[in-house]
Parts: sequence; C-alpha cells; structure tokens
Amino acid sequence: MRNKKPSAPSTEATRDCLEYVKGQINFARRTSDEPAPEADLLRRLPDMLFGHIHEQPPLLSYDITIRNARPIVNQLSLEREGFTLVQRELRCLTERDPEILYDRYLEEMVPYIKKSFDASWVEVRRQTLILRSAAGSSAPTMKEPIALAHTDYAPIAGPVVAAIASQSQGIPVRSYSRLMIIQTWHALSPPPQDFPLAICDGASVRDSDIDVVDYTVHNYSFKMGIVRFNPAQRWYYFPEMTTDEFILFKSYDSDARCNPQTPHSAFDNRRAHPSARARESLEARFFVYYA
Repeated sequence: MRNKKPSAPSTEATRDCLEYVKGQINFARRTSDEPAPEADLLRRLPDMLFGHIHEQPPLLSYDITIRNARPIVNQLSLEREGFTLVQRELRCLTERDPEILYDRYLEEMVPYIKKSFDASWVEVRRQTLILRSAAGSSAPTMKEPIALAHTDYAPIAGPVVAAIASQSQGIPVRSYSRLMIIQTWHALSPPPQDFPLAICDGASVRDSDIDVVDYTVHNYSFKMGIVRFNPAQRWYYFPEMTTDEFILFKSYDSDARCNPQTPHSAFDNRRAHPSARARESLEARFFVYYA
C-alpha cells in the first residue's frame, strides 16, 4: 500500500448522486452564534472515552448527509480521502473472551499490516485495541460508540503517541524515515448496525475545522482533535458491514504530502433501520514504520 498511487478522483457531482442516510453527528462549536442545537452528550462521554478531555469545547448537534461509499470503494485512497474498505476474513473475530480476542487479533493483523504497507516494522500498544457496544456494558474493557466527530491524534501528537507505545512496552525507540498511524474498524455484530461508523473525506477537511484539545488516557497526555462543522465536509459510511471486511484509515503520516485528516464518528442510523441490532465493534491502532 505504501507505493500505491491513488486512482483518479471521481467528479464531485458523481459522488453527490450516491445513496445516503441522515444522521446526527456532534461537533465542536465554531462561533458563539452558530445556529445549531446543543448536543446532549456531556453526561455520556465517560462511557465512550477511556480518558479525559481537558477544557472540552461546547458541542453542537448537526443532521448530516452520510453517503454510501460502497459504490466508490475502488476510487478511495489513504493518501487522498484517508480511508478505504478492506475485504479480509479473520478467524479470531468469533472469540468472545476479550483478552484472547486481542491476542489472536494481533497475531493475524500485525503481519498483514506490515506486508500490506511494505513496512520495515509495525508496533501496537495493546491498550489501543478497544471493544465497543451500543447496548452498554459494565465491563471496564467495553465502551459505547463515540458519537462525536473527532480525530484520535492531532498531527503534532503522532510521534508522541508512537514513542509512548514503544516506551510503555520497553521497546527501544529507533530512528525512522517515515511513520504512519493506521487504524482499523471491524463490525462484530450482524448487519445492519444501529450505530455504524461515519468517516469524513480528508480532502474535504480544512485545518480550521479541527479544534485541538488535550486528552489524557492511561496517565499519558497528548493532543487530539474535535471537529467543527463545515458544510463542505463530505461524510461517508459502509452500510451492512460484516465480519469479513473492515474500514482502514489513516490517523497520522509524517509525510506531509500524504497526511489527510480523517475525522470519524458513530451515528444513530435507526431512522433508516428501526430494528437494527446493537452495534458491537473492535478498533485498533498500528504504528507503521519505515527505516
């Protein structure tokens, strides 16, 4: 994937014709007079996050057009939009014990990521694997979907969180020519899911759309981004996701020429599917290095 050239972009008009659903997504307030309703999210954030956002900005709720990206999946590029869909069956996803699932998932995925990106080496901090359930759970390892437009890492945080991942595991920090943080998202529950993942085309995001905030998790602090609404943003999802496919997207790239920002958020899709099953999902972050 490292040297794959992006395919020619389709016209914006073509993508505007894709089927879509409407879903509420929460954003950081951009201006004091922004005409949108306040988001009823603050009391639920502890159930969604493993850490704490410092000086969290006020949040507003927008009804967003979220288009079906399946018809254009062959046009999507990690270098341009920042995300794509991968077809790959994983044997481990039937495992119900979280600890065993994490171990087997990494056994399957780390070699796959290394080979796919032709990387020199790949590191993973086990704590960055997260199970989520829209049905709620008292288990400390299970969190609710995050109904907030965000980027997990601000660009300045990429090298910081990568170094934390190495140091926390006793891995010596090595010099590198390029670093990417690649994320994966798997739906574990049968389709349709009630709270699927929406992801924003990175080419439609401006730097001014990201409100950088301090975030602390597992006693480590770094910068993350909460997204401000912009009508130019183009949001997509992959409906009817199954366990033999996953969303692959980029959180950071030290090569500034290939570093789209890929905001993402869960959204309530029960308007389209009133009897949808409660979403269960698994997400992970991989630190991909080149010597």
